Amino acid sequence: MTGYLYGRHPVWEALKAHRRAFECLLVGKGAQGELVQKIESLAQSLGIPVERVGKETIESLVGREAVHQGVVLVFREEEKPSWKDLLRRTREKKGALVLFVDRVEDPRNLGAIIRTAAFFGIDGVVVSKARSAPIDAKAVKASCGGLENVAVIQVNNFAGVVKAFREEGFVIVGMEGEGRKSLWEIDPGPFPLGLVVGGENEGIRKIVRSLCDYLVRIPGGGAINSLNVSVAAGIALYEMVRRQKGFG
Repeated sequence: MTGYLYGRHPVWEALKAHRRAFECLLVGKGAQGELVQKIESLAQSLGIPVERVGKETIESLVGREAVHQGVVLVFREEEKPSWKDLLRRTREKKGALVLFVDRVEDPRNLGAIIRTAAFFGIDGVVVSKARSAPIDAKAVKASCGGLENVAVIQVNNFAGVVKAFREEGFVIVGMEGEGRKSLWEIDPGPFPLGLVVGGENEGIRKIVRSLCDYLVRIPGGGAINSLNVSVAAGIALYEMVRRQKGFG
């Protein structure tokens, strides 16, 4: 199956990571600039065919609404790792941290969350499939290269997967605006950690909340009583990583 990545920065990050089987790079005839030159040069050094094409050709592949910036990377979809692979890889790892994302519907929010996860170098991101943004070119672009640098797995039975990680020794921490304790007050210990964030409208579903060892909030002091999910995820990930690595 053929897939497409577009946008100059996402394509550049994908080429640098080189985690996919690339088939060719398509560059618009009018696309210019230093980054475009670097993209073409890197693709050629990797043995990826580079072709200059018209705007119509690009839009026929990714659509007229796509912000492709004259650059499209064509790749071959390969079998992705499963959540079971991620669990096997992390359950015995000291300081393992997995992020669970429940029903985040905006691809920009999902992309931003994945970018933050990649920044902190966490072990993987598990995303619910039902009522969630798809892991497609929009999410790739919004992640600004994050999807090329962290394992992201979308699953149908999200609650069942969270439960499986918990049964294997993960301490599950859920972010909840009405949580009884603040993020700073809990001590999840040295165990592998699973952090759960919920969707823009409903937060974490009740069945998933029931699987959490802790339900915590991020305390604020202003007039606004909630945070964007990607911002909340970033704050929580920082706190978890800070504790695991002994910062501060």
